[in-house]
Amino acid sequence: MEINKIYNENCLDTMARMEDNFIDLIVTSPPYFNAKEYSQYNSVSEYMRQMKDIFSETERVIKEGMMCVVNISPVLVAREKRSKQSYRIPLPYYFVPMMEELGYEFLEDIIWEKPEGAAANRNGGFFRSRKPLAYKPNIVTEYILVFKKKSNLLIDKYLKNNSLVSDGYERSNVWKIQPQTKSKHPAPFPDEIADKLIKYYSYENDLVYDPFMGSGTTAKMAKLNSRNYIGSEISEEYCNIAEERLT
Repeated sequence: MEINKIYNENCLDTMARMEDNFIDLIVTSPPYFNAKEYSQYNSVSEYMRQMKDIFSETERVIKEGMMCVVNISPVLVAREKRSKQSYRIPLPYYFVPMMEELGYEFLEDIIWEKPEGAAANRNGGFFRSRKPLAYKPNIVTEYILVFKKKSNLLIDKYLKNNSLVSDGYERSNVWKIQPQTKSKHPAPFPDEIADKLIKYYSYENDLVYDPFMGSGTTAKMAKLNSRNYIGSEISEEYCNIAEERLT
């Protein structure tokens, strides 16, 4: 299979051509349930079934002891009308048991904290009334969930003496990072997040895969950090944007 390439196709088609234990690191941000026009599903169950099919394949193609990192967030569903109420779908809490069922081990939950100005205002009504039960905080966080493919070996057996991480690394699991604003993609993955994840969970010349490549952030940061990459992106438009960013 050709590496350092973004394939304009469904990620299941890409992974079907991969051998077992082929990928060193997966970094991805799957489309959130009905959060954008390109990620519409009839039900949460349908969405999770599709995610299970996809991440089952990632578990096959990733090497033992290596990491699959997923950026995912609860989704806010706005109320349809005044007589209805809004609600949140806790996608990260669905992902963890799904991934464990597929054979992954849960390692870390990293919290991506955005500036409050980047969040939709949910507490305007409470600000005026201050009535208990009506409190709704502004949502400034997303989850970055780190999973490891199971192995009989300790992590020590996979460590190398190259590609060492420099000073200035994140010391806690709360990362304060600005969202990407100048992008032609409606839900861009920040360069800084992909950069850190690739540095922390792979070595130079490793192969990084993103099954939902979008506008190419994972590939771009893999290339800048001397890693190889493969991406899958079903949208031809976003594939073209990704290729532009890579060149």
